[in-house]
Amino acid sequence: MSRNTPTEDELHAFVDDRLDRDRARDVQAYLASHPDERARVAAYRRSAEELRALLAGASLLPPNPRLDPLAIRRDLRQRSRRRAMLCASLVVALGLGGLGGWKARSMSLIGLPPPMEDALVAYRTFATDRERPVEMTAGEGIDLQAWLSVRLGRPVALPDLAPFGFDLLGVRLLATADGAAVLLMYEDRGGQRVSFYIRPTRPLFELTGTRRDGGLATKYWFRDGYGFAVVGRADDPRIAEVQEAARLSM
Repeated sequence: MSRNTPTEDELHAFVDDRLDRDRARDVQAYLASHPDERARVAAYRRSAEELRALLAGASLLPPNPRLDPLAIRRDLRQRSRRRAMLCASLVVALGLGGLGGWKARSMSLIGLPPPMEDALVAYRTFATDRERPVEMTAGEGIDLQAWLSVRLGRPVALPDLAPFGFDLLGVRLLATADGAAVLLMYEDRGGQRVSFYIRPTRPLFELTGTRRDGGLATKYWFRDGYGFAVVGRADDPRIAEVQEAARLSM
């Protein structure tokens, strides 16, 4: 990697205005000639602004350093590194007899979050927002499929969940330690929502699983360097079919 190519940590530091003046100028020049990276940094900035906006109403509470956007992104990067370590340990497990009945809950036993935990967090954050659950609605007149494919760096299909009563409400672009993530939000006529979450990741093997947490059901899978997850209410009799339909669409 050339000195002129900023590291992931430097990009985050640039977003938070923590780079020295000379290095910040180098990063600015780099971004000017790399539109994909410039879009990713812009997504980081939007996420930081949204986090600050969400926390603005909590000014009466005691300060909590863990809620600072910089700390949140740092925590996400640390989680990403721990996931990579877990993948390496599971490769060893394959040589000792295979994964067998390994389940997502096993990860909690060694202090790691379950797979695609950020998809569940995103659902809880935005699916309950009745004012602005998405930043770009399905009716804004742009080709969402092409727009999302460019942002993620891979072809993106928009699952058709209409047969189950869910229509595409819109999308939200989020930032993760591994790059831009996309949250597709669907809603039925009764206001119930289902989310489809896609982000880059670096697992060393293909993995598919389901789990329940706090009344929500999550189905996740990994393929070709990306993680996918569909989240919805566990008590919805449609959820298993919706999740499988979304999986097959990708």
